[in-house]
Amino acid sequence: MLEKNELDAFLTQKGYVAIPIRENISGHLLIEVMVNGQPGLFILDTGAGGTVIDSSKAGELNLVLQKEDIHFTGAGAGGQGLEVCPSEGNRIEIGNFLIPDFTLSVMSLEHVSQSLIQIGAHEEVMGVIGVDILKPAKAIIDYSQMMLYLMNTDTFETIS
Repeated sequence: MLEKNELDAFLTQKGYVAIPIRENISGHLLIEVMVNGQPGLFILDTGAGGTVIDSSKAGELNLVLQKEDIHFTGAGAGGQGLEVCPSEGNRIEIGNFLIPDFTLSVMSLEHVSQSLIQIGAHEEVMGVIGVDILKPAKAIIDYSQMMLYLMNTDTFETIS
């Protein structure tokens, strides 16, 4: 079995970037992310198909919304539809990992915030990092060290 420093050295040599994560009281993994130069706390969700930003943060993050492409999803609490709006051309930084041109989904995450508050997790979450980032970046999560590893690919870059 590889020790912490051996695993980190091995993955770094393979082109991975190490990014610290933490767990909140509800068991969600949290990660610091910069969107268009603005920092925020995100839930790292390996089960989320897409990366989502809370619509209440759209102005703060300088998101340009493609309102003509709005659609509805049944992902709301109780099955009601939620309005989802794409935002193209966003710069995402996760540690030293850079995505220079990324399309985000923007929707209300009020139901997520309320659920977290009810169980005692009071961190203000700006959004959710999903599989649309994790899969192409060949994500590896080291739970024992609370570290996320993302690989530089043709689409994604690292910041020196």
